[in-house]
Amino acid sequence: MKLQLGLLTVATCVLGAAAGLSYENLLRHCLNAQDNSTYVSVQYAGLTDIVDYVYGECYPYQLGADLAQKAVFCRSVTCYSNPNPNCTGGAVPPIPVPVPAGLTLVNVADFVQYIGQGATCWPNALPI
Repeated sequence: MKLQLGLLTVATCVLGAAAGLSYENLLRHCLNAQDNSTYVSVQYAGLTDIVDYVYGECYPYQLGADLAQKAVFCRSVTCYSNPNPNCTGGAVPPIPVPVPAGLTLVNVADFVQYIGQGATCWPNALPI
């Protein structure tokens, strides 16, 4: 999983500006959310509105037919990837993944579904 996360990080550096809304717009949206437990703002293909997720809420990598295209994390979190889009089925793999604030995940070639179908994240409990 860390290798995959690392690959996503590399993809972000190379292709981050190519996918829709800018990093700055998503980061600003996340930081200015009314709920201070918002940790990520997501742009989905086909949706014009940015979608925010708070600690403990299921963050699906697909909403209806719309895949997540870009996610910007404004707070450091510890996430568990799940095999189902409603975040059921247990963590796969069953290890926490630390995600640092400021990280952008860009879904290059619909890559995101290979790492699971959704994630549940909590305030960071692991050193990163």
